[in-house]
Amino acid sequence: MSNLPSWGRKPHSPSYSTTRHRRTALTAAALAAFLALPVPAYAGPAPTAGTVAEGTPAPQRVDARPRPGAQAVPLTGAQRRRMLTQATGDSAGTARELGLGSREKLVAKDVVKDADGTVHTRYARTYAGLPVIGGDLVVAERDGEQSLAGASATTLSVATTKAAVSAADAGKSALRAARKQSSPAEARAVASSRRIVWAATGIARLAWDNVVTGTDEDGTPSRTHVITDAGTGARLTSYDEIRTGEGHSQYSGTVPVTSVRGGALYELADPQRGGHRTYDVTGGTRTLLTDTDDVWGDGTPADRQTAAVDAAYGAQRTWDFYHDRFGRNGIADDGVGATSRVHYGSGYANAFWDDLCFCMTYGDGLDDKRPLTELDIAAHEMTHGVTSVTAGLIYTGESGGLNEATSDIMGTAVEFFADSPADTPDYQIGELADVRGTGKPLRYMDQPSKDASAKGTSQDYWTTGTKKLDPHFSSGVANHFFYLLTEGSGSRTVNGIGYDSPTYDGLPVAGLGLHNATNVWYRALTRYMTSTTDYAGARTATLQAAADLFGTTSDAYEAVGNAWAAVNVGPRYVSHIAADAPSTRAAAVGQPVDRRISATSTRPGALAYAATGLPDGLTIDPATGRISGTPTRADDFAVTVRVTNSAAETRSLPFTWSVLASGGDHFVNPDRYDIPNWRTIESPLTVSGRSGNASADLKVTVDLVHDFIGGQVIQLVAEDGTALLVKDFVWDTGTELHATFTVDASTLPADGTWKLRVTDNTPGIFTVDPGYLDRWSLTF
Repeated sequence: MSNLPSWGRKPHSPSYSTTRHRRTALTAAALAAFLALPVPAYAGPAPTAGTVAEGTPAPQRVDARPRPGAQAVPLTGAQRRRMLTQATGDSAGTARELGLGSREKLVAKDVVKDADGTVHTRYARTYAGLPVIGGDLVVAERDGEQSLAGASATTLSVATTKAAVSAADAGKSALRAARKQSSPAEARAVASSRRIVWAATGIARLAWDNVVTGTDEDGTPSRTHVITDAGTGARLTSYDEIRTGEGHSQYSGTVPVTSVRGGALYELADPQRGGHRTYDVTGGTRTLLTDTDDVWGDGTPADRQTAAVDAAYGAQRTWDFYHDRFGRNGIADDGVGATSRVHYGSGYANAFWDDLCFCMTYGDGLDDKRPLTELDIAAHEMTHGVTSVTAGLIYTGESGGLNEATSDIMGTAVEFFADSPADTPDYQIGELADVRGTGKPLRYMDQPSKDASAKGTSQDYWTTGTKKLDPHFSSGVANHFFYLLTEGSGSRTVNGIGYDSPTYDGLPVAGLGLHNATNVWYRALTRYMTSTTDYAGARTATLQAAADLFGTTSDAYEAVGNAWAAVNVGPRYVSHIAADAPSTRAAAVGQPVDRRISATSTRPGALAYAATGLPDGLTIDPATGRISGTPTRADDFAVTVRVTNSAAETRSLPFTWSVLASGGDHFVNPDRYDIPNWRTIESPLTVSGRSGNASADLKVTVDLVHDFIGGQVIQLVAEDGTALLVKDFVWDTGTELHATFTVDASTLPADGTWKLRVTDNTPGIFTVDPGYLDRWSLTF
């Protein structure tokens, strides 16, 4: 855990002690520092493999040798239970040290241990006894030194835990929402309702969590959580619990399966792997698969045992993969086997994981001849179970895409682990089962957009719209990242299959190989990701995992960052420096500028900043990269910022910076200001050189983008605090505002700092994304 700064210490003890010692409370500054990755001592120039300069082809592989200390230590069931019990006993003290509120408590949910002695404990959170959704976090400890990883420990607060909206009304609202999202023929009913604190968006709200059950159009059972604001009745979000996704098998040839003798018959059960059992659920009746001679199936769908062989083999290989690679003792790491159920429904071309029954369920395909029991699909479904008991990624928004991608990633890794001659390992999902009946794979990891269908298309690269997609399509970003991290970009052939993976920025990416890439993802999932991790958070988590495994000065660390840059998440390393592109938003004459160049390096020591061509009146701080000042001349300026690290390596960032004319009768602030939901923002504008008061017909021009323009209340605030109404609430459902308003400011001095105040008053019945003020101006 050398890469995580500590937030407290206690005397060294050989075990995870329950003894309490005084520690320093976690501060905001310390929390910000948790995500900083300290760099080991620099011992001269590092190898250049994996460092990509513009226009230079990347090597296909990065030579990466994992540090042994970061490997997982297998825990027996008794050891794991004992450590969880101890963490539970320590939870009150841990909550105090994290600075949580008096009404908050931590609940230990999972624990993993590394070879270097680091213990990672995952906690859920409660508030006034109510479960908190989105408040989970991970605390790591080694040698008595603790640190927070994977989430913020922001103190939660809600005005009241008494719901203004009744449980009955919330249930009715949830049922309407669920029915609206389904076809008319799909039955829906509210199965349960509970009060919670919803903190997944960073703002704590008292809410109702209603579980609406039913059956989707394709026959998949549904258990949809509809989260409703308990104060306003607004639907905050919704997500589904159900994750879709010697024997003779249909897809893997003749394979070994484990059975037990039960009287005169053999039962398809596996006592070596937690007692996993395989059932036939034809017609809704669950029947354990049995056989007289212990030879199962004939390799064709005509024999109903064949699908069971594939399912049992998939469960076996998945268990072995997690056990042999990561020391994981079953899906929940508790030694308990899951259950497989085959022959679900009729013409059902899907498979799903269900946490409640801890089971995988497989349909037989559109023609009832192509069961969804292919190895990578089986491993995909069981990995949903692994994700559920580790990061718990909520199945909506970007966290939902990461959940789905994790199953594709590990399903692919299991397929390569099994290395079956009958099912050639590849970077395609469901290619043998022909899920859609098109003869094509369900998903392509090297170029996800090739899976285009009537229901949607997976994304190759991240966009601002990623969070709005179905998780099966937003998963494409992570799938593409993983392929690039494994194999690298460009054209290549793996196991006789050709791939040609593109990158967002057109630059090449070097791969780490499947073994190392899988290690990075699994470590990030189990140590650093939490229920609300988004793509930016996944980049941080995988970089931290790479730092643990290979060190922050390694080519492997840079390869992880570059693979994310290749799917438009975060900056790329060039000359061992990663830098966000400088903002090209215009500035304005007479309006103060304060912008900072964001850069990091895998070399130790401070960065130095310099710039040429800056607009007149602006300077750059050589130590911080902060560009500040007040522009004095309007023009288009050709600027180049240069970032230099301690090894004298330089990264150049050229861009054009426009400065708008502002002054006289017209003053403009072109800076963007984001508007958080139900919050207020203020954008300043400096007016100078005018005498007397402003006019009775002062013109206020506003350019604003929001999903519900009518809910934005806008005021013009003078320097003395006087607020003039510019735009009130109106029932306008437009998404952009480009308008000029007239206000009477004749009693107020013209010179000074004016502010445009925008308050989001979107009605609670709407679910909207945050908007932004693009620019505004005053004309006298």
